[in-house]
Amino acid sequence: MIRVMYTKIGDISYISHLDIVKLMERISRRAGVRLAYSQGFSPHPKTSFSPALSVGMNSLCEFLDLELEDESIDLDKLLKLYNDASVDGIEFVKAKRFEDNTKSIVAFLTHSVFEFDFKYYDDKDFDKIKLAVDEIKSMQEIILERTSKSGNKIQYDIRDMIETMEYQDKKILCLISTSSANNLNPRVLLQYIISIAGVDDDEIVIITKKDTFNMDNDKVIKRAI
Repeated sequence: MIRVMYTKIGDISYISHLDIVKLMERISRRAGVRLAYSQGFSPHPKTSFSPALSVGMNSLCEFLDLELEDESIDLDKLLKLYNDASVDGIEFVKAKRFEDNTKSIVAFLTHSVFEFDFKYYDDKDFDKIKLAVDEIKSMQEIILERTSKSGNKIQYDIRDMIETMEYQDKKILCLISTSSANNLNPRVLLQYIISIAGVDDDEIVIITKKDTFNMDNDKVIKRAI
């Protein structure tokens, strides 16, 4: 199995995860990279993606696990083939081989660093944003409500899913839980920050995933590549 890291920046961030999956198949075909396929009546490529990112969010660290017909391909060559066949906003930056029984990328990743860029906010409003961040960091719990697929109202605490929050210039960096079992949508956190700050939410905030990794209870970090 080969794991590839790629970026998703700009206009390409506005297409859905399903469209990204289809796009990667097309890029592979254009690159002449022959993916391995499953057996059965409906064969599909043996690929696995990092958890779906909400539409409109940039990322410097998306991952794709793939099996190829020829696993012996030189990894630098693989990256060049993919980049030559890629589209604007997607750049393949790293690749590494793993054993076939390696934990899937979805199961491996537990935390991510997101950047909220408030460059379109004036200084006065961002001062309120900074005060809101300080207030949130002092909270013991943050109870929010969401609607389940069955239509039931569910209350949940997001405070334990926030590891760190820091601000600099007009940006906020947040380390949050993004595991399959304990996932905080960064947009939910952003809306909560804005609501506490009491500023208008009609300005654009640029959201970028800057890093993602596995972090255990002892705060030991393991990289996907």
